[in-house]
Amino acid sequence: MAIDLLVRGNNIFDSVKKTPFKGYVCVDGDKISAVSQGDVPDTVLESAKKIIDAGDRLVTPGFHDNHVHLIMAGLFQVYVNLLSAKSEEEAVQMVVDAEKSHPSETDWIYGFCWYHVFWDNKVLPTKASLDKYFPDKPVFLLNWEAHGAWVNSKALEICGIDENTPDPFGGRIERDENGIPTGVLHEAATGLVTRIAMDFTPEQERNLIKAFMNYANAYGITSVTDVQPYFHGNMGSLDVYNDMDINNELSIRIHVAPDLLGDLDQAEQWRDKYYSDNIRVSHLKQFIDGVPTNHTGLLLDEYADLPGEYGICLNDLDSIEAAIPEAHRRGFSIKLHSCGDRSLQLGVNYYEKAIKMYGKNECRHAIEHCELADPEDIRRMGELGIVPSIQPDAIGMTEKFADNPYLETLGAERAGTTWAFKDMLDSIGVLALGSDCPVMDPNPFLQIYRGVTRLHNDGQPEGGWNPSQKLTLYDVLRGYTWGSAYAVARENELGTLEEGKFADIVILDRNLFTSPVDDWQSGKVDITIMSGNIVYERRPA
Repeated sequence: MAIDLLVRGNNIFDSVKKTPFKGYVCVDGDKISAVSQGDVPDTVLESAKKIIDAGDRLVTPGFHDNHVHLIMAGLFQVYVNLLSAKSEEEAVQMVVDAEKSHPSETDWIYGFCWYHVFWDNKVLPTKASLDKYFPDKPVFLLNWEAHGAWVNSKALEICGIDENTPDPFGGRIERDENGIPTGVLHEAATGLVTRIAMDFTPEQERNLIKAFMNYANAYGITSVTDVQPYFHGNMGSLDVYNDMDINNELSIRIHVAPDLLGDLDQAEQWRDKYYSDNIRVSHLKQFIDGVPTNHTGLLLDEYADLPGEYGICLNDLDSIEAAIPEAHRRGFSIKLHSCGDRSLQLGVNYYEKAIKMYGKNECRHAIEHCELADPEDIRRMGELGIVPSIQPDAIGMTEKFADNPYLETLGAERAGTTWAFKDMLDSIGVLALGSDCPVMDPNPFLQIYRGVTRLHNDGQPEGGWNPSQKLTLYDVLRGYTWGSAYAVARENELGTLEEGKFADIVILDRNLFTSPVDDWQSGKVDITIMSGNIVYERRPA
């Protein structure tokens, strides 16, 4: 047996067995050639060209982030993160400081993760505060949910947005009492700016992908699902991805999900053309609704703090309902963004209609986020085989539980039913985990901690938010590996440490099964292996 690499340790988690075991993994080329329990035989040791001894550290399959906006995730690594700002003034100063220390190499200045909901006064910002420091260069700052933006006057001018610009379908331009745009764009109106602000050259895209890969590999991520549709269209060039693949520049596998409402003939051509071990056009994706924090998630019952308001549709629902059966017929799996319980119900209805029309096939249709769901619709998801694509760290969206906006927008009782992960796992048998980067940090340790504890960073609420929905460590790790591989129909190639699968292997700095849960968020990855090659190795402190 040829052994290019031997990984041995006392805690091998293969994502099949519920607990780790003492054993070893043999790699031949880019595939796993053997996985065994117990001590390594001398004959195996002597045959191995390279040996990694993990000791008591945890060895797992590579993590697969099932929901990443790849190009924006790259921007997130390069430009300023405004999440810690507590006011408009503080956020602006962070942008100013970042631009001074690392001037933007593009025509635009970018920033991410501001959110007035997290600010002390909870008041929307305006272009005036940005104009003070940036009168001549356009500024684009995406909010925490990625469902809104804050821009300066120069950005509005370049994009032709003024008092005469109508609100687009599914979006709104914030205006003052005279109808003049204030600099904040809601939902689909964000696309009026991103169509220009995020129109990148191939070289810029390549650099953004590399920036994300460097970060992702440092956290054990070896695969992602790239959800491309944004309000202005698909983000990310398949030609760039393919060129990087041909030139051996990819250290993650990219599963691409372009626009469900685009040209399906073109999507089929992409699926056939871009098909390798590292690139697949695996899904089509679209938004149904927005997010409950700003009252745009579609609800079955009215918002607790806004009587008579049930949320909005971000797309024409008739178009989505018509597109899904045809995409299903052509064998495309579909991902539908749903944060409200009504939008989830609509998504399940659309999938059910497609399956009734053309029968079940190999498609792995999914609902993204699944923040709120009627129990009957969770049951139907299991019956239809619809994959819940979840991001547990969203549970702890605010540092303190008392500041959680869902307590106000949904009301305490309904907020206590959100993120019903355990019910979904019991009904469906699979969860696919991810981060929704750049909305959330792609660090898997954060998702793992939140899925198991359901606590905010202040340790509240006691026992966890809706504690009956807690996941076990096995559930979360399996969802981040096998579950996400299943979601892209590659569970026979990826997601577990088994003979014949790709050698995507991660060695953590600790054994999560025995280390204190409170320490998980500070976890590190020591080594990341993708296709048998070490793509990241942490330097000793």
